[in-house]
Amino acid sequence: MVQQLCLVATIPHNKYIQTVSTLKALTGIETPQDIATYTLLTKPYQEFKPKLEPGKVNQIEQYFMKCVTTWDDQTSAKFDSAKPVLKDDKEGVWADTLFSDSSTTSIKRNWTLQISDIPTAGKNQTCSAQTVYESTLVHHHSRTENKTSEGTQQESFLSLLHDLGYEVKNQYWIRGVRYFHGDIFIEIFKVFIRDDDFESQNNQIKLKLLDQSNTFQVKVYINVPRATDVELINQASKNLLKFQELVKNLINLEIPDRMYMDSRVK
Repeated sequence: MVQQLCLVATIPHNKYIQTVSTLKALTGIETPQDIATYTLLTKPYQEFKPKLEPGKVNQIEQYFMKCVTTWDDQTSAKFDSAKPVLKDDKEGVWADTLFSDSSTTSIKRNWTLQISDIPTAGKNQTCSAQTVYESTLVHHHSRTENKTSEGTQQESFLSLLHDLGYEVKNQYWIRGVRYFHGDIFIEIFKVFIRDDDFESQNNQIKLKLLDQSNTFQVKVYINVPRATDVELINQASKNLLKFQELVKNLINLEIPDRMYMDSRVK
């Protein structure tokens, strides 16, 4: 569990080179860390219905859970963030199907399971403050018997999620770069989703940008190990505020709307 303090922004594609060049000079990092992730967004498939009784408080919440792993196919490897993703590109962006029906071998893959609480409310905040719970596991992917349908097979990780009480509701891919400035993470990335206008081919899925304007998403954040460490949280908030002021002519960092970051199941 960490307390994550963050600010967000967007930059148009035509300002990407200027932005990363400035960040290189500011951070001293010539080659940033690549961001290439694939995320499954899952939801509890059994709705919690507390028994309402007089004098009894029921505040048990259910949350969407993100399952994040690496996006490490050929498309991700050759992707150039400096080039815009054009809708009419003949080649397009294709990602390998992670759960292939024809796969017979066991594949080792790391997954990070993440549940986030709604950000802290309050006036005069300098940044968003949100508790994030994470657990990382190593899973050996294989085909297993589908428990919900006799005689069929399904991917073992999906079976694991079912045992945990979750089902997949959506998926997305992220590609970008990450810089570091002291204890501050600076991420610049684009989000891809499945393009349902195209069918899967050769165990690949056609992708399209979530934001067709080619705009980059920017997230600047600090992870504080303990949510109860008020002194460290206050110092982290000050560091983010200083960084916001430092890059104000380059990136317009703002506090994200906390309601859009609410991952509770309604």
